[in-house]
Amino acid sequence: MPYFIGVPLLLLLESTFIFTVLALLFHQRSNIGKSPFTMAFSALLLLTFLAMGADIQAHLWSGFFFSVPKVIMFTPVMAIYLLTYIEDGTLSAQRLIYGFLAVFLVLIYVTEMIYLQCSWSTFSLSAGFSGTALEMLLNGAKRALLAAVIPIVFSVFSLPIIFSSLTELGFSKFWASLISMLGVQVIITVPNWLLQLGSGITPEWFSGEQLAQFALNLWLGILLGTYLKLTESESSGASNRRPLDFVFAFFGSYSRSKELEQNLTAWQNRHQLLLHNASEIIVIFDGSNRVREANIAAQRIFGSAAKTGSAGLLDKIVILKPENFSFNTPVNGTVTFRCSCISESGKEEVKLFGSWNVMELMNEECRILIARDVTQELKLTEEKKLLREQLVHSQRLESLGVLAGGVAHDFNNYIHAILGHVDLARFIGAREKGWTQKIDDHLEKIITIAEKAGELTRQLLGFARRGNYVENDFDPAILFKSTFDLIGPKKLSGVQVKTHIPEKRFLIHCDQLQLQQVVVNIIINAIYAMDKNENDKLLEISLFPAAELSDNAFAVPPGIKVPSQEKKDYCCIDISDNGSGMDKETRSKIFEPFFTTKPQGEGSGMGLSMAYGIITNCGGWISVESAPGEGSTFRLFLPDVAKKEEV
Repeated sequence: MPYFIGVPLLLLLESTFIFTVLALLFHQRSNIGKSPFTMAFSALLLLTFLAMGADIQAHLWSGFFFSVPKVIMFTPVMAIYLLTYIEDGTLSAQRLIYGFLAVFLVLIYVTEMIYLQCSWSTFSLSAGFSGTALEMLLNGAKRALLAAVIPIVFSVFSLPIIFSSLTELGFSKFWASLISMLGVQVIITVPNWLLQLGSGITPEWFSGEQLAQFALNLWLGILLGTYLKLTESESSGASNRRPLDFVFAFFGSYSRSKELEQNLTAWQNRHQLLLHNASEIIVIFDGSNRVREANIAAQRIFGSAAKTGSAGLLDKIVILKPENFSFNTPVNGTVTFRCSCISESGKEEVKLFGSWNVMELMNEECRILIARDVTQELKLTEEKKLLREQLVHSQRLESLGVLAGGVAHDFNNYIHAILGHVDLARFIGAREKGWTQKIDDHLEKIITIAEKAGELTRQLLGFARRGNYVENDFDPAILFKSTFDLIGPKKLSGVQVKTHIPEKRFLIHCDQLQLQQVVVNIIINAIYAMDKNENDKLLEISLFPAAELSDNAFAVPPGIKVPSQEKKDYCCIDISDNGSGMDKETRSKIFEPFFTTKPQGEGSGMGLSMAYGIITNCGGWISVESAPGEGSTFRLFLPDVAKKEEV
């Protein structure tokens, strides 16, 4: 390889190596700390100043020379200095400037002291070749350092100003850093040309050092721009700094800068503490709805969608109210809304009450979402509303029971009086002339009607829990066969009946005939509900322990007095059909006396009200699950007295 190609290439590789090592240490400062980078930077700077004193020259070709330390070693230092300003900000760059000054002053002081010592007659190196060589080296170092002051000052102040100006004009970091490295060489060279022209000296327009410096600045500018492009730094980028901010910051009070830095750090710590420990969901977006920051509550709800830089978080949110609101709609001030989203697990729908605000932060549009998880609150509110409705319904039934019991009791007395007078009329009429069979038939009809009225009063008394019951202990499983016998095969025609009776024996304390009447009434209602079924008619009756149910399914209605709140103390009789089902309004009235969905003349509306009274009189309750078109399930909860006997 020719000399004029091999030497520049070797020196270029050395400079590239120096830049690469420092850039790697800088890039890993978050993992290994800033000390290795600072120490390497200071050591290189010290070595550069010492080498500049030795005046090591490189020969390119005839008439073209350049200083190796000044070009090959000092240029990577300036590139790394610019990188520090871009990535870590003004204060970090300011610390490097103080490092420049400290190394420079220390070297001047040490050089002067050693030079003075060499002049002493008692110093061993004050005479001879070694003394002369040392004196020349020290003088050369001092001259080189003093000559480097102006280029260094121009470089350290020009680089940040040029870069900030270019980024304000819209240049990318790549081009801004590349042009800054070339521009600083122009700033150093042009004034020197002008000074020479003003002194009447013909300037050296293209010296070897200028060409080498320009070429190396171009190469390192490309490397620096490539590094910035690959890392895509999200630090305090210099793009938001004005060109003269760096100058003002440097000549300002350093102690004030340190105080501001400490205050900023304290504020950031408080900000992080409040943000990440807040119970509300807080997410900050940029103008493109990408997540800039999200707290722990947001990450718990949205998972990976809340990571910094993610753009899909808002797509997971479904706005409920107001319906015309959208996250892309321009807003003026704060907008509150209700929404829902699917949790990260995908198994639970989360309801949120939130606010959306758009503001400007650091000359950038910033969007803030603050939301509160109200899923449990809405559930509790709904449950509270349901319990209130059940309590009101229970109280209404209780009032109706008291009223029905009083009316039925008095009405029953009147019926007995009517029947007594009918018997007396028949007895007297049989002895009188003119008594005919027609009169006797009319009296018989009166008796029949009175007996039907008496049956109705007995049902009312059953609803009011005032009937005369014969209560004993028995296994409810024995009711199943006899119940179907009472209903008869005619009514069960076309109905597929399934019974589920466990081997486990239950024992309830109740009036067996009354309980059987309850089951019969519910089955007859189920058969009626399946009359219009196009598909098969299916009736299922099950007997099982209440312990198999969930807590929600076992919930005791408010206002119902029960002997125990434990599931293990109850057994259940389920009667299910696949009939027409009931809506919410119908379900709320089915236990009220005289309420019926059957046509007039086909039902008295007392069957389920009587069933309600009988079951509650046994210390249990009835629950209903039904929806239009989905059939109905009546569940009878009865205390299992076998548990008490086991104890």
